[in-house]
Amino acid sequence: MNFPENAVIVEANGGDDNKTGAAMTAKYVSLENYGRCTIVIMSHAWAGGTAAVTVNYSSNLSGSSTGAQGFAYQWTGDSSDGALTKTAVTSNTFTIAAADQTHIIDIRADDLPEGYPCLTLAVASPGSNNDYYSAFYILREPRYAGDSLIDPTS
Repeated sequence: MNFPENAVIVEANGGDDNKTGAAMTAKYVSLENYGRCTIVIMSHAWAGGTAAVTVNYSSNLSGSSTGAQGFAYQWTGDSSDGALTKTAVTSNTFTIAAADQTHIIDIRADDLPEGYPCLTLAVASPGSNNDYYSAFYILREPRYAGDSLIDPTS
């Protein structure tokens, strides 16, 4: 299968780097028409803050009726070689605390609670440091084959 014909990539945090004390809740995406969502976070310059990362589910794209989504692992790597290491998380969270890191979370649609097909990435404030990161979603395993994939943000 050809990747571009079977996946949708969506900016999670609007394409802007977050920094300087600001927490971020990304846009919601719907997994109603997809079997899996891979969340990719890339840290850039990192002055020393620590930002907790969680994932939340919702009954709709506006973020109503939310809850914490469980996940047991994340994969981490640095920018030197692209290799990733699977790491267990504690209480469905982990922290971003270094520059030039890639963090990946993989959520299966079947793992979302019944009636809650949407999810979002939430990253807590890294403190008053100039810490930069960007994030995006890759929605895969479309439920319906075709030339155009269904927009997971509308």
